[in-house]
Amino acid sequence: SSGINAEYGQLKAEEMEKQKTAAGHFYTDPADGTCYEWDETRRAWFPRITDDFLAVYQISYGVTDQVESAAAVSTLTQPPASTPSIQPLEEDTPTHENTTTTSTTPDLDTAASNSQLAKKKAKKAPEWFQLEEEKNTWVYVSGLPLTMSSEEFLELMGKYGIVAEHAETEKKKFKMYTDGEGHFKGDAKVCYFRRESIAIAIQMLNGVKLSGGNTKVKVEPAKFELKGEFDPKLKPKKRNNIKKKKKNRQENLLDWRERAGGGELKDKHAKIVILHNCFDPKEFLEDACQITEIRDDIREECEKLGPTKKVIIFDRHPQGVVSVKFGTYEAADEAVKLFQGRWFGGKQIAAALWDGVTDYAIEETEGEREARLASWHKFIEDGGERENAV
Repeated sequence: SSGINAEYGQLKAEEMEKQKTAAGHFYTDPADGTCYEWDETRRAWFPRITDDFLAVYQISYGVTDQVESAAAVSTLTQPPASTPSIQPLEEDTPTHENTTTTSTTPDLDTAASNSQLAKKKAKKAPEWFQLEEEKNTWVYVSGLPLTMSSEEFLELMGKYGIVAEHAETEKKKFKMYTDGEGHFKGDAKVCYFRRESIAIAIQMLNGVKLSGGNTKVKVEPAKFELKGEFDPKLKPKKRNNIKKKKKNRQENLLDWRERAGGGELKDKHAKIVILHNCFDPKEFLEDACQITEIRDDIREECEKLGPTKKVIIFDRHPQGVVSVKFGTYEAADEAVKLFQGRWFGGKQIAAALWDGVTDYAIEETEGEREARLASWHKFIEDGGERENAV
């Protein structure tokens, strides 16, 4: 059977060659009647574009509009086959996507989509915005003493949370309102790092009358209102490096560790030194003024090593504990070396860095409180004989 097929193919090729020479390079397939035209340049047969061919093509592929041109369709490179199907092989073969049409019906879906796309691309006009409540970390405080300074205000509000800082200047975010002559009016606002600090400030400070103030303090979340027309030129531009710097500073504020002078990462509590055996708690029952004297003496010694931020006397602790917070890790390390084994008030001190966990504060019981008050009343009735004796 293979020999018969080969012989048939040879006869068919000879017949096509004869018709090409005799009929001007045209060939009609006897199987389906499709007429092919010989392309000498590409050395291949292509369907001849006629009215009958266009009718069959439109019925087969569902094209109801006019085909672009006969030349465009002639880019088919499939040689004649025994089936009427036409398969495009060249990249420049026209398809349904690039076939032009003469339909006069407007494409409403395309027009609508183009309109939406144009609206998205259009730049939104600058305008004022209202800060979302869940993202607002500003708090407004009124009823403050008129003599309060900015340092005192930041120290007061810093008790209730971490005050946020500007990414560029690294200064605290707050504002104290003044009159036309520059005098403080008694109201201010401050931005916290976390929104939870607003609730703490309201709970702890709202309704409190501060020293030097004439009215009670009122604390509430700050509200922002539009004043004047919006000027986009006054709005600072946000840069990627500023955002990155702000993110790093926020992470550092929440991190329990800091980098020491040499770049080593240390825990923040490593700046706090704990001193044992600095006093006997019973001494304070006889003379409470000794608490201040011991604190001042220890602070004076510690300031020789470096900046000393805070000295706390745990006056009820049986081991006579004192904590000292330094400004640098180096000063804290030197303090441990200085105080360890040193004698103070007839007692040998034991010094070490705080572990960050132990709480040395001891609450006073009700019985101890009554005994202390009774002792104090007796001291007052005696006319302060202990103080006179000293």
